[in-house]
Amino acid sequence: MRDPAFQKIWGAFRRWQLHRDYESRREYYAHRAQEKGIVYREDEVITAIRDRLRGRGYQPTPRRLGNIHTFAFVPDLSWHRHLLPDLRAVGPVTVFDYVALGFDLEEFVKADRVGLTRRQAMNAMVLPALRAAHARQPVDWVFVYANGVEISANTIRQITDELGIPTVNMCLDDKNSWTGPWMGDHRAGQIGIAPVFDLSWTSARVACEWYMIEGGRPVYLPEGFDASAYRPLQVEQDIPVSFIGGAYGYRPTIIRYLMRHGVPIQTFGEGWAVTGWADDIVKIINRSLINLGMGGIGYSESLTNVKGRDFEIPGTGGGVYLTSFNPDLALHFVIGQEILCYCNRDEMLEMIRYYQAHPDEAREIARCGRERCLREHRWLHRYCHLLQVLGILDHS
Repeated sequence: MRDPAFQKIWGAFRRWQLHRDYESRREYYAHRAQEKGIVYREDEVITAIRDRLRGRGYQPTPRRLGNIHTFAFVPDLSWHRHLLPDLRAVGPVTVFDYVALGFDLEEFVKADRVGLTRRQAMNAMVLPALRAAHARQPVDWVFVYANGVEISANTIRQITDELGIPTVNMCLDDKNSWTGPWMGDHRAGQIGIAPVFDLSWTSARVACEWYMIEGGRPVYLPEGFDASAYRPLQVEQDIPVSFIGGAYGYRPTIIRYLMRHGVPIQTFGEGWAVTGWADDIVKIINRSLINLGMGGIGYSESLTNVKGRDFEIPGTGGGVYLTSFNPDLALHFVIGQEILCYCNRDEMLEMIRYYQAHPDEAREIARCGRERCLREHRWLHRYCHLLQVLGILDHS
């Protein structure tokens, strides 16, 4: 798998496969949306969400920031812990972590008899845990970061039918994980659970109509960042260029391209033969003059997604962030003043060389990027917007 010739052939096949599947899905939903006259407009979706809540007799109790009780279905996987500090800034948090209860995502993903039985057993624990939390202190909203592999649509129906509490699900990878294998009650991904949530948070604008066609109520919001973790450090900026992330998809070909052109890039992540994994990502970001991002999906450089790193790296305020251009990302930063973007490898190379030669400009852009992130792009900003949509956050 490390052989460059094999990687080139395999990468071309996987890229074709990814584009074929994505374009087929995109065109299917575009055609359905045109047929049905469906267009995503946030204000209309917000009205639909509030009508749905009123229709089942739910009347929100507006609360001040710091007093809102969240029931969070957030398993302790990967970076998920960074969602919690700003949830706790919203108010008390009861976390349902199936990992701590002895379950594992990988057993659900297999979708075999044992995995589906375990998934069912885990889902059976959610409502009792929510009842107990609600008895201790009224729960104001249920926040879920999961897809149909983990959470069952029936679990969410039981919550809304019995308790009426607003339910929100977040997906940050709709372009790549919209649908999946049959899980015994519905398909994995978001396609099987979209209709049952009161609000679906998606970080892909193109997917908003997908949710609506499947009966969901989407709100487009990008990722945020955890300001308690991603912050400036007083360290020497001794790494000219870094990349943080796993060595998969098209990424190794980018790194080889840069190395062939003399770029002194250091890689940090699973699978890199040279540098390896960083114990402290925040320290690496601060030590780097240029933090390289790759906004593509899998084996595709051209199919892009907004990513958590798009906010974590500029939010840290270390080295400047240089990543793939994405029209969604351009909604949230001033390109060239707060972050940097490239459209192809030549631009990437030329910009790296320019900012290596002009480090003060790079540092000024990084400073402006952090100011923007602190002002608008914390997870707290995202939660507050959702709570305002649901009518839970007191504006006074």
